[in-house]
Amino acid sequence: MLSLRMAIRSISSNKMRAMLTMLGIIIGVMALVVLVSLVSGATSSVTDTISSLGSSLLTVTISDDKGLPVTMDTLKQWSKTEKDLGSIAPYASDTLTGSADGESGSMTVYGTTTDYYEIQGLQLAMGRWLKQSDMENNTYACVINETAAEELIGYTDCVGQAISLNNVKYTIVGVLQDDDDNLTSVFSSGSMVAYISYNSLVRLSTSVTSEITTFYVSAAEGGNLESAETAMTQILMERF
Repeated sequence: MLSLRMAIRSISSNKMRAMLTMLGIIIGVMALVVLVSLVSGATSSVTDTISSLGSSLLTVTISDDKGLPVTMDTLKQWSKTEKDLGSIAPYASDTLTGSADGESGSMTVYGTTTDYYEIQGLQLAMGRWLKQSDMENNTYACVINETAAEELIGYTDCVGQAISLNNVKYTIVGVLQDDDDNLTSVFSSGSMVAYISYNSLVRLSTSVTSEITTFYVSAAEGGNLESAETAMTQILMERF
């Protein structure tokens, strides 16, 4: 009781300090609750998006090729000869400088092929995706997202406009929707993104080589992902 009376007297004699202390504690607790709620909500949103995608593709990453590097021709051969495999699309990325009309900024540039569009379930806002002729002829064609179009060009209806990636000029052939339901968009939300052919990124980047270490695989038409996974596992086991 003596301790309680002393505490009450201390608080009474320093009302302002006590009030400020209480206010600090209240604000701190409220800030913590809000922060936890925001993190929980963001985590739930990403989890729901990933779950909604289902199991529609395989992601293959090669960490040690045992001296037998996988190339574009390797992927074409697998896709052609394995009946349980559908489309296969290589994937690599680098952070480059994008510029247009005096505006510039850091962009995530993906190098891939024609099949990437369908495997990932992307959606175009306008224009077209990368064609097979872009791959074969090494054309300087690129597809950008709406964020990049708005920040660099100033508007999204920019098909046919020029954009420079690390000072190399490309023609915008398509603009992708910034779709929050797409996994790629979830992790690049608010970022400027561009897609070019895989071989074009090899020429443009100092960190990407023609040796493919990551690629996506879909199941054959009418098939299922389990069969595709079994076939892909067998291929990799035999090769490595």
